[in-house]
Amino acid sequence: MKHQIWLDKPAGKWDDGLFIGNGRIGASVLGQPGEEVIPLNEETIWYGGRVERDNPDCLAHLEEIRTLLRQGETERAAFLAKAAMTSTPKYFTPYQPAGDLRICYAGAKGEVKDYRRVLDLDNALAEVTFSMDGADWKREYFVSRLRNVLAIRISCSRPITLEACLNRRPYEEHAGRLDDRTAALWGQAGPEGVSFFSAVRIKGVSIRTVGSYVLAENAPVVELYISIGTDFLSERDYKADCLTRLNEAEKLGFDALKAEHLADWHSFFDRVSFSLDSESDRTTSGQLADLREGGDERALCENLFHFGRYLLLSSSLSCRLPANLQGIWNGSFTPSWECNYTININTEMNYWPAEVCSLPECCEPLFSLVERMVPRGQKNARVMYGCDGFVAHHCTNLWADTSVEGIFDSSPFWPMGGAWLSLHFYEHYRYTGDEEFLRERALPVLEQNILFFTQYLTDGKDGTLITGPSLSPENSYRSAAGQVGALCMAPTMDSQILRELFTAYLEGCGILGVTGELVEKAKDVLSRLPETEISSDGRIREWQEEYGEVEPGHRHVSHLFGLFPGSQITEKTPDLMAAADKTLRHRLENGGGHTGWSCTWIICFYARLLQGESCRKYLRQLLSRSMQDNLLDSHPPFQIDGNLGVTAAMAEMLCQSHDGCIRLLPALPEVWRSGCLTGVTLRGNIRLELFWKDGALDRAVLVSPKDCAVSVRLGEREAAVSLKAGTAVTLTDADFC
Repeated sequence: MKHQIWLDKPAGKWDDGLFIGNGRIGASVLGQPGEEVIPLNEETIWYGGRVERDNPDCLAHLEEIRTLLRQGETERAAFLAKAAMTSTPKYFTPYQPAGDLRICYAGAKGEVKDYRRVLDLDNALAEVTFSMDGADWKREYFVSRLRNVLAIRISCSRPITLEACLNRRPYEEHAGRLDDRTAALWGQAGPEGVSFFSAVRIKGVSIRTVGSYVLAENAPVVELYISIGTDFLSERDYKADCLTRLNEAEKLGFDALKAEHLADWHSFFDRVSFSLDSESDRTTSGQLADLREGGDERALCENLFHFGRYLLLSSSLSCRLPANLQGIWNGSFTPSWECNYTININTEMNYWPAEVCSLPECCEPLFSLVERMVPRGQKNARVMYGCDGFVAHHCTNLWADTSVEGIFDSSPFWPMGGAWLSLHFYEHYRYTGDEEFLRERALPVLEQNILFFTQYLTDGKDGTLITGPSLSPENSYRSAAGQVGALCMAPTMDSQILRELFTAYLEGCGILGVTGELVEKAKDVLSRLPETEISSDGRIREWQEEYGEVEPGHRHVSHLFGLFPGSQITEKTPDLMAAADKTLRHRLENGGGHTGWSCTWIICFYARLLQGESCRKYLRQLLSRSMQDNLLDSHPPFQIDGNLGVTAAMAEMLCQSHDGCIRLLPALPEVWRSGCLTGVTLRGNIRLELFWKDGALDRAVLVSPKDCAVSVRLGEREAAVSLKAGTAVTLTDADFC
């Protein structure tokens, strides 16, 4: 099956386009037949500069806020926290478009026939074809990772005359001619913001520059190259770098550049394959329409899996910044939530598929950002909490800000963002087994978190150590006294994250032979963290007390962190598994899972609960309710986390490795009768090839880079397997007892 998204009409707005990118440059192919507009992005163009934002009055009021919360004075505590903990200034500035590439075609008018707009996921190419006024048009687009240019080739059955320019309405500072074949746009993204430069060049004969437009006249084929650069964290001449890249692309030419791009793309994308033995000759929008009428979802699910890998590679490889709320694609100067890094789940979800889908390189920009956050978080910890170590709250940006962001009561005052992000470092070690990475990068970041929490935690009930003031992300409660609020002490998610964090740190110290005072403190803290509790009605308790729910169907299900992505609620804890199941059903019965990313998280939960039919139900709901015609996830509005997270969710349905064993086909829906998943990575750096037929395991092939013994489970049956370094071991149904 070809993995592609294809549509039979142009896009009406930027997020209906076909997204292409290389981690640094992003473009949206709208495919208008006449005057074509291609929205452009560059990962580091954000408005404004670095700002120090810590509220100097937080520390002086911290104990008063804690006391009010302990006394049940929720509303008074929140009122004080808003003044004392909110940063100054209060909000981050937004991610910004780089501008638009506008291509005007002379004489391009008339009835359009046989229109087709395709995103080829297997090759990272976009293509638009159609007939108009007796002429056949073909337009090809890709973004080269190795050359960092957007390349476009336009061909037609009759000579082409066009003009191209770059514009950035309403913030177009400077634009003009560079030479006879190149025009440029440049400026600064707000006071003290990054300076940027973008240029478009046309290759061929009969090329000239008029004003800030480049013209091609009566050409059989037109090639355009676009490069964008900024001065973000660089002392290089970014303008000269852009022009050098254009010179290289022009010299190579479209065909050679494309061949280089394809070889590079396949070296990453071809690592994993996934098939559900289903095909469709319908447009993607037609398949979605069929699904909403009860049609088969398998072809869509297969494409959706590969689309997540495609988007991760296109937004988070060989770049400086991780994928933000929209990856690298943004068509608005005032995007929702500033298009920042929301680190109370959304940024983390972006990276759930990276390790299992054998794309560990895509985590590097995330690690780089967190490492830049550490010194800012150390200052934040001292000023706000009087503690050593590193803290970050619910949001960050390109400047690695760690302060409280915003004034919305139920999200900013959450000190766990850095802790959750830091767990990705240890997961990278668990998947790769790279002890150098553990020693040089993972453990130092974990240690700074541990240092903070050993000082920040305060006494709770029965000798426990608890967080606070904190909250259960974006959710609110009603106390027994009738007070409504979000601010609290010891929400369940905090304790679950800390249990994962301290366990990872101590495990890493054990592997590397690290000892000392902090290790001993960490052991003590781990032994005193609150356990996950079950409420009187049999659900996982979200808060320290059995508060009433203001919104029973809330989109966040934060108190199930221990189920996924954590590993504290498993078959080894059957009471908690049953309580988690009941918690999830209650949320859903009250309208939960209504946003794209939330629905994706629910699929992950059900995969861990080993409920394949429930996974399938919410995959279908995600596709029918939250997917645009181009398969982009809509919160609404568009957010990339649902696309990236659902790839991880489908992998989790087919293989798991989080609980001291490997599970094969743990949540296989009945309708997924036959298929394969190959090239994925399990914890321990074990590679898996998995084939099933008629709803049962056909064979599984495991390869480890080192000698090890593993337990492999298939349903209720188990096999003990000895793996020799580099030697493939094949298991069939008969090997399980």
